Amino acid sequence: MDLSGMQRLRESLVGLRAGLYARKSAYQGKHKAKGRSVKEQLDNGQTTANELGVHVVEQFVDDDRSASTYRAREREEFERMIEWIEGGKLDIVIAWSSTRLQRDLAVYSRLRDACKRHGVLWCYGGKVYDLSNKDDRFRTGLDALIGEREVDEMRDNILRTLRSNAVDGRPHAQAAYGYRRIYDARTGAFICTEAEPSQAPVIVELTRRVGNFENRTKIAVSFNKHGVTPPTRHWTKGMVKKLAAWHPSLAENEDIHPDWLARIEEAVDLRQEARDRLDADEDPVDIARDFIDRDEPLIMARWISATITAYAIDERYLGYRSHLGKVTNKEAWPALVDKSDHLRAVAAVKKGKEKRKYNQRPGKVIHQLSTLMICDICEIPVNSDKQHGYPRYSCAAPAPAGQKGYHASAQVSIVDPYVERKMFEWLSSPSFARAYAKGDEQLMKEIDEAEAEAKLLQAELDEFYEEAGAGRLSARALVAVEAEKLPKIEEAKKRARSLSVPPVVRELAGASIEEIEKAWKVLDLSQRRAIIDALVEVRLKPQGRLRDLAVEQFVSVVPKQLTCQRGQMVRPKRDEAA
Repeated sequence: MDLSGMQRLRESLVGLRAGLYARKSAYQGKHKAKGRSVKEQLDNGQTTANELGVHVVEQFVDDDRSASTYRAREREEFERMIEWIEGGKLDIVIAWSSTRLQRDLAVYSRLRDACKRHGVLWCYGGKVYDLSNKDDRFRTGLDALIGEREVDEMRDNILRTLRSNAVDGRPHAQAAYGYRRIYDARTGAFICTEAEPSQAPVIVELTRRVGNFENRTKIAVSFNKHGVTPPTRHWTKGMVKKLAAWHPSLAENEDIHPDWLARIEEAVDLRQEARDRLDADEDPVDIARDFIDRDEPLIMARWISATITAYAIDERYLGYRSHLGKVTNKEAWPALVDKSDHLRAVAAVKKGKEKRKYNQRPGKVIHQLSTLMICDICEIPVNSDKQHGYPRYSCAAPAPAGQKGYHASAQVSIVDPYVERKMFEWLSSPSFARAYAKGDEQLMKEIDEAEAEAKLLQAELDEFYEEAGAGRLSARALVAVEAEKLPKIEEAKKRARSLSVPPVVRELAGASIEEIEKAWKVLDLSQRRAIIDALVEVRLKPQGRLRDLAVEQFVSVVPKQLTCQRGQMVRPKRDEAA
């Protein structure tokens, strides 16, 4: 446009109300920005506004938001801009480029129609468009088509590369904790992935401890106390809030390594900044991003139970490369953990996630038989409470009509020692030692086979469900199939669970009662409960009015099915049982 044309355009636009729109698909920090950052877009928009002589009345910023049809989240600020347009608050919208506004033809049409109805102009790439003009609509529509096609091409290329990398075992994204990548010093080409010496032992330890049914929160606390560097890569909004709320007298400071505490105490200015910015209602996400850009040290990073769980069951540490939930390469990089340790950890996590009836919360129990012992009358797991200041186990179901109270209850101090004694006797018995004489590899193989059988049967049943849903299988036939398949699925699951017990159980098999008692004292509550749950079935019977009954008359302890012979589960003989 010549000088006179620009002058005429400027004169026609002077005084118009402008809205600046800026967007970036993913936040990567200012040092890693691949395109125009939000700030740069806004600065450029302000310069354009000054050149056109328009007055900026509002800014609309969607950071970490995609504009394509594949976007995972909607653009809140874009929606607010539409509201301003339809509310008659804007005369012109200024953006860096067409792709900042949209990469979706449907969204383009919506924005175009709104601007056309309300006489709002567009400006991007330094050019002003009037959406009431057919030529400008054609030009902006063509730009929208090109932007949408670019997204589709990029997505196809990325998916093709991901599939190829998955099959070949090449890495994607950042290296997992426990590993490091080796690159050619001259060309920068990727060579291989290898174990990170300082991190790999941490993965091995946490996997074994989870597989041994240790409490995952306690594992995280132990790592924090010993100063094991956590895997956190950047600041989060939660870390910002914790930094602002931190003070030397916090009880949780006892669970943090002294060196970590010293770093927090020394960061006086950073703590004050976090408090001041939060008090000013600044978004903690923006504060965290600022800290990332400034490379502030991660003084609030911690191990948490969720991270312990995720790493303990992650197949990457077996050397597996996965894509879309399927393993594509089983030798992509060196394995850090043994498959047996991995399977134990997976079994322990699955056990903790099992749904229990009656809204029980086994993670909150304080007594080792709560939710594990069964009421012999109603078959409901018992919980614990207090009576006359003493902890007791009690059934939660009301007693039969005409009777007061509940089915059964008994003092913890009476039940626990009896159950422990019976279980210790069985653990030390020759029959138990024989049941666990099989090698570790054989035991893991049997667990694998049992779980595979359950999955196969479930898949077969799901196919019948699909047939029934499509009307190709009658309801009567489906009931018959369920009657056949469901018991087999449950039996296979039970077999896998019965074999998946804490490794400490095998260590105790055949030991003396004195040795078992000594080992029991050092186990935490979650480990004790896992052992009890795996090995014995405990039932609580009503005592009636006679409160001087011997404990064996109202508490039953029976060994669970453990050994597997030719695919059938069997119990120890009655005379060998506890």
